[in-house]
Amino acid sequence: IYSIDDEETLSNLEIVVPRDLADGFVNNKRESYKFKFQKIFDQEAKQDVVFDSIAKPVAECVLAGYNGTIFAYGQTGSGKTFTITGGAERYSDRGIIPRTLSYIFDQLQKDSSKVYTTHVSYLEIYNECGYDLLDPRHEASRLEDLPKVTIMEDPDQNIHLKNLSLQQATSEEQALNLLFLGDTNRMIAETPVNQASTRSHCIFTIHISSKEPGSATIRHSKLHLVDLAGSERVAKTGVGGQLLTEAKYINLSLHYLEQ
Repeated sequence: IYSIDDEETLSNLEIVVPRDLADGFVNNKRESYKFKFQKIFDQEAKQDVVFDSIAKPVAECVLAGYNGTIFAYGQTGSGKTFTITGGAERYSDRGIIPRTLSYIFDQLQKDSSKVYTTHVSYLEIYNECGYDLLDPRHEASRLEDLPKVTIMEDPDQNIHLKNLSLQQATSEEQALNLLFLGDTNRMIAETPVNQASTRSHCIFTIHISSKEPGSATIRHSKLHLVDLAGSERVAKTGVGGQLLTEAKYINLSLHYLEQ
């Protein structure tokens, strides 16, 4: 049994686990667990509400020249891909990436004071290797056929991705086509926890550069939209061999993601 209590700045979530006599009666067992978050969405919350409170402020900052990141984290089957990419059945189920693209291109068209160029990259991290999902050759039948992306660090601790292609997107439609191409190249393997669990992190990045006419200054900003792999505990997945390796690397590549 759960209840959500919205205050001005915080949301409180209370979960009540009633005592069960069948378990044996323990006097000091907690029945109520309380958690505080900046914002809690109930399970009835619609995609547009989530976009307006989470993604829109970040997208606005990116248009103003700041880098931003939005990612979904959680166990397999908790709805990360639905939140980030969206559901396929209804148009209103569009997730954060399509809505953000739509919003950004909308704003760019309205703003005629600067010249904008937008590029898109789509990177998949799987078992400690990076792969470029926007490979234009369309020949990949396996993930290993995609171009490998190496993560390199320069003396200033900046991370550079070698071999990651940047595709120009001049319209929302082009950007969505690139997203679709990348999603087609994604890799899905089955685990006992979830039949269609994604075993890799995917990072969709929108690069925006803006230049005012007559000025030599170019302003660059990046927005990373990340769909993380399922982060369940290895013990609960009931897997071995290749899938166990995957599960271990999922946690390790979170570290790469941070960089």
